[in-house]
Amino acid sequence: MIYTAPLADVVLLLIIFFLFGSSLVLKSGVGVNLPRSSSALPVAEEAHIITLLSEDISTFYFNDQKSDLKSLETLLDEGAERSRQVILLGDESIPYGKIMEISEIILQKGFELAFATQERAL
Repeated sequence: MIYTAPLADVVLLLIIFFLFGSSLVLKSGVGVNLPRSSSALPVAEEAHIITLLSEDISTFYFNDQKSDLKSLETLLDEGAERSRQVILLGDESIPYGKIMEISEIILQKGFELAFATQERAL
């Protein structure tokens, strides 16, 4: 005789695991078309997310809050207690100079910086 109760418990636990695990994927409130790469981001649950948009390169989003380059240093100083990691989400059409300008400020403040990309299809 086969007992199905333990099997049902395992199946339900797997379903719950995948439901909660899928909500931990890095997301920003602003949609961007990320460049593709075969590398992966390190685990950064509390990292700050900076999102650069191609429509207006003078402004960006810092943790879903619209901001500009003048206030970036202040925002980084205020957020230093929460995390010293920053993930930069930049649309692939943004000029490289703009990405480097923001990256330089982040690195000068002593933060770890990672660039978000899409997984490259094989």
